[in-house]
Amino acid sequence: MKLYLTSLLLLFGLLASAQSNQPKIEQRIDSIFKNYAIKTGPGVAVMIIKDQQVIFKKGYGMANLEYDEPITPASVFDIASVSKQFTGYAISTLIQQGKLSEDDDIHKYLPDVPQYTHKITIHNLIHHTSGIRDWPMTLNLAGWRYDEDFLFDDIMRMVKHQKDLDFEPGSKFSYSNTGYNLLAEIVGKASGKPFPQWVKENIFNPLNMNSSLVMSDHQKVVKHLAASYYGNGDGAGKINDALIAYGSSSIYTNTEDLAKWVIFFQKGIEAKDPVIERMLQTDVLTNKEKNTYAYGLFVDDNDHGLHSISHDGGWAGYRTLIKNYPDEKFSIILLSNAADFNVDAGGLEVAKAFLGGKIKPGPQREDLQNVATVKVDEKQLQKYTGSYQLGTGWYVTFTVENGNLMVQANGEDKFSTAAKSDSVFWVQGYGSSFTFRDIKDKAYTAKYRNIIAKRIVPITVETDQLNDYAGRYHSEELETDYKITLNNGKLTIYQIRLGDIPLDPDLAISDQFSTRIGSISFTRDTQGKVNGLNVSGGRPKNIRFFKM
Repeated sequence: MKLYLTSLLLLFGLLASAQSNQPKIEQRIDSIFKNYAIKTGPGVAVMIIKDQQVIFKKGYGMANLEYDEPITPASVFDIASVSKQFTGYAISTLIQQGKLSEDDDIHKYLPDVPQYTHKITIHNLIHHTSGIRDWPMTLNLAGWRYDEDFLFDDIMRMVKHQKDLDFEPGSKFSYSNTGYNLLAEIVGKASGKPFPQWVKENIFNPLNMNSSLVMSDHQKVVKHLAASYYGNGDGAGKINDALIAYGSSSIYTNTEDLAKWVIFFQKGIEAKDPVIERMLQTDVLTNKEKNTYAYGLFVDDNDHGLHSISHDGGWAGYRTLIKNYPDEKFSIILLSNAADFNVDAGGLEVAKAFLGGKIKPGPQREDLQNVATVKVDEKQLQKYTGSYQLGTGWYVTFTVENGNLMVQANGEDKFSTAAKSDSVFWVQGYGSSFTFRDIKDKAYTAKYRNIIAKRIVPITVETDQLNDYAGRYHSEELETDYKITLNNGKLTIYQIRLGDIPLDPDLAISDQFSTRIGSISFTRDTQGKVNGLNVSGGRPKNIRFFKM
């Protein structure tokens, strides 16, 4: 009897402690998201799970500014690339059922995809090592605008017209939404059911995720949908979301439903469910480097000192995150309809609030903003003027204007600097500094963050040389034309839907220019005449245009 009473008192003590701590936790979470807890702007829905139980859920800000609807745990969001883990689960399940293999050539299911020199496997699609072009920038180069319809059929047509791979499959990690759209098609072919139907029948229905759907018609009415916005208060504006790209994105759901998925996922890890365990298998590239991307999930063995499994997403104004700390049996879900919401920073602050000292500090970014500014003689400043190469096609140029050192990266605005010593200059616009080094008659290198940038002698291009680039160019792959014209010594590239875009000469490489749509490299024939150009962006590489 005494032991029973002692246990009972201990239980009541633990419950009382938890209840007394709850307001403190809520205050801490409220402080993290206080900037979004307003009635004049978009916000975020927060869900936190510990030991397979929801321990915190709350909405901050507005789901719909036109009708004054606040965000709640029931508010539905487009979760963007967080959707990929559901595609990963579908593929892993079909492998477990023996309906497909990771090593299968994708042409077994997708005969319309062009045959390339190298085989592409399902494994390559899963781990983003296929070399197939990412569709957002590729379709943008073809004339699509980011605020209009991107349809699944558009993506499939793009793939069927791709002439060359960006790289040899397996040799490189390059995030490709297109690969996951192809995986959705493979799910349909291998299972005999369209991807949206398979996900509904095998994930949403069994888990009672009744507010979740795979969007296949962007005109569909979605109850409790949080609209997508940029800005806050009177400056807030709607962002159009007309994307149909299931497999890579286009799942609409809320934090209440995602909590069910997260709990199911954690149970699968603990039970060593082979479908879930396969989803956590990462990859090794052909050069033996590790690729930490698994089945629609990033697997990090040292995320601020802890093991984490996560994915974030962003499309239109939606910013989303599911982060799991499986060893801690702890998960965070953040769904936002604010384009400026930083899911990684928000997720880290929540983790700190609950996991405390288990979250180790990350690398500290310098902050010289509050360090006293000093006066530097203009003769010294002149030693720093000139151009420095930070990376491929990435340069900064320093000039002195009215006694102040100014910096401008190619294709970007010009920023002033603040001298913190005679060789260290803080750039508020970059949130970082430049340190000039190897200073003799001039500085020959500059350190920016972890980059040592060498001084370069810019290539000068005469007006008659610029005229060589003028003309009309055609891409068979994108079925579109670009027109390049020279006016007042400046080149512009024109596409009927993208308008006129300035071309800025590369400072170190001949026949290369930077633009807001990517890097443009002109090619020449054996006689030295310009015969075409290649466009490369952050992901797609060397899309060919022939001069007409």
